[in-house]
Amino acid sequence: MPELPDVEIYRRVLERHGLNRRIAAVEVLDVGMLADVGPADFARALAGDRLTGTRRHGKNLFARRGRGGHLWMHFGMTGALAPFREDAPAHARILYRFEQGPHLAYVDVRRLGHVGLVEDVEAWLEAEGIGPDALDPALTAERFAEALGRGRRSVKAALMDQARIAGIGNVYADEILFQAGLRPDVPVSALDEEWRRRLFAVMREVLRTAVDCGAAAERYVERLPDDYLTKRREKGARCPRCDTPLETLRIGGRTSFYCPRCQIDPRG
Repeated sequence: MPELPDVEIYRRVLERHGLNRRIAAVEVLDVGMLADVGPADFARALAGDRLTGTRRHGKNLFARRGRGGHLWMHFGMTGALAPFREDAPAHARILYRFEQGPHLAYVDVRRLGHVGLVEDVEAWLEAEGIGPDALDPALTAERFAEALGRGRRSVKAALMDQARIAGIGNVYADEILFQAGLRPDVPVSALDEEWRRRLFAVMREVLRTAVDCGAAAERYVERLPDDYLTKRREKGARCPRCDTPLETLRIGGRTSFYCPRCQIDPRG
């Protein structure tokens, strides 16, 4: 599932190929991708307009429109934003055609993403109950510690809760916890302030490293550091640090990979 680093890469794709270029036409190939807007209104709103800026918040990508308002894209489980020149890529659902190539395609194999129009980004985020972006400079270690909460919920579930911190999903939650040395099932109530500060710093480092390695690009995992768990998230794999067999847990309906030796429970 595209998480914050992947969507940041798509933001850069949009910025490189879509900004300040007149949109000649929009083709909605799959109306099921649209949220709260019909295909004719969606195409009419964008045709002839220009996208003048980009913003990513968590897993959401916004593009400011010259006429006002924003284009909004969420990538679901398998969505992507891909440039093309002649033939549209496989599984293209929406095409943004400019006066000259390259054009842009919203691609989604499993059709679980959504695209729409948003007037005010801040108001939309508040209405949707989306928390602060994990890489927002305004997110301090203190705000992060508070957002995690103090209850019995597992630390992994808290990290993946978009209402608390926006942008982290299953894969990067596992990586953050591995790099921090915490088991995924530790309740947030067991984390003292030192652990919370550590988790905040590691979260920032992991997400930035993923972006720098080209998250969302084919074979980007090979460019991650050798001690990253993401390179070993498969049945029968061993810890990249101590060679202990990895174990799994089900948390929030998702499979969590962790090392029983390198990741601890602070409660002992």
